[in-house]
Amino acid sequence: MTRLQNAEKQLSDALAALESAVESSVVAFASSAVAAPPSKTDFAALIDEFSGIEAKLGEAMQVIADIDAAQTSAANAGGMGDSE
Repeated sequence: MTRLQNAEKQLSDALAALESAVESSVVAFASSAVAAPPSKTDFAALIDEFSGIEAKLGEAMQVIADIDAAQTSAANAGGMGDSE
């Protein structure tokens, strides 16, 4: 259960980081829209940040998939032992 809780926390943290990045980019865009359009550097940094978040989400999803697979294997192994 600890690994599942860890995966859920990682997923929650990644989602919070994504929300924060979106909020920050909206605020930055809104404040700079009057003064000047965002630069390519700003977009590159935002893309890098989203890529990092996407990688963390992928890792969390893989941990969850691994846990599910392990639980399924354990359930199947337990079920086969009962039928004998």
